[in-house]
Amino acid sequence: MENKKSAGRWLILLLLLASFAVTFMTRFVWSPVSKTVMGELNLNNVAAGSFMSAFFIGYVITQIPGGTLADRIGVRITLSVGLLISGAATVGMSWISSFGAGLALRVITGLGAGVVMSCCTKVISENFEQKDRGIAFGILLVGPTLGLTLANKMGAALLTAYSWRTAFRAVGYIAIAIAVLAALFIRNTKSKGGVKPNLLTGIRIVFTTRNLICVCFGGFFYMFLNLGVSTWANTYLNNLGMSANQAANIMTIYSIGGVIGSLLTGIIVRSFHLSMKKYLIVVYVLISVFTVLFGNTTDTAALFIIGFLYGFLTYLPNAHLNALVTKYTPSGLSASTMGVQNCVFQMASILSPMIVGGIVDKTGNFSACWITLAIVNLAGVIFWSFLKGEQKTA
Repeated sequence: MENKKSAGRWLILLLLLASFAVTFMTRFVWSPVSKTVMGELNLNNVAAGSFMSAFFIGYVITQIPGGTLADRIGVRITLSVGLLISGAATVGMSWISSFGAGLALRVITGLGAGVVMSCCTKVISENFEQKDRGIAFGILLVGPTLGLTLANKMGAALLTAYSWRTAFRAVGYIAIAIAVLAALFIRNTKSKGGVKPNLLTGIRIVFTTRNLICVCFGGFFYMFLNLGVSTWANTYLNNLGMSANQAANIMTIYSIGGVIGSLLTGIIVRSFHLSMKKYLIVVYVLISVFTVLFGNTTDTAALFIIGFLYGFLTYLPNAHLNALVTKYTPSGLSASTMGVQNCVFQMASILSPMIVGGIVDKTGNFSACWITLAIVNLAGVIFWSFLKGEQKTA
């Protein structure tokens, strides 16, 4: 297919990376400014936390509709409008004077951002052969780390130099600018063959396809571990007596390892012609081993080394989860299917921090936290063992 051989696909991939990264900027710009906003609007910790939860509520709601729209009316319209809504709502946050207005705008921000992953998946499936999708998704999935880092750095800098309202405006304007670029440069691909997907299309495909069920729940348990680590690792390190800066430095090393893993994982599989099924099973086992190792290490120097390796391993599966979705989905319906898959993945993201937090509260220590995460991740191996017809990559 001509478009899958075009050098321009890599430029489009960079635009997708920017689109995905900016959703994390709109999501996490709240973090560096929250304390100041709490003081100005007289918010307590529960209210402040609700601003982040509100984003995820909107984000989950539009996963399935976003995929359906991308397949039905096209990626360019769905992606650019989603980014525009998310950006405009983020700018709107700079004008709030009450908790209710902020909460509503955060939900709207999430609604706009929720369509992006499905759109990116469809564009990659249309422009990259299966053997290259692991690499393409690996590049795309640098977006979360990039967006989180930029949100924290930019948010803190603008808060110090100007105000928290300026931080929201800047991030919102960036999202709007990327929405314009998406509208100008991304082809408006739709589903083919006269198929008119609806909200049930992706659900039907996922839950009637054996391999997609394996991807769905194998990914669910992986995401449960991932979000558990992201949420509680800093607190665990603080409990070891480390300062906030020391803990942040270790988790920065973890993130660097993650970025490298995300970028290399597709190359590793393609270069060595690995069986995806065996690769994921081995990686999942190694992740669980390093989860227990990380949670039982107290030496700071050792934690830097283990943290880097842990981050590298933890980010190896992600790109392939998305690539497998496109492999087992009927042609032209990858966005609808990804909407369902990502909805299930995000449910793990919602449940994990609360469940792990409850375990820590009940036991009074973090040992059970790391063991729980390791065991839950191993549950994903069960689903990968049922993956059928998986051959070595060409």
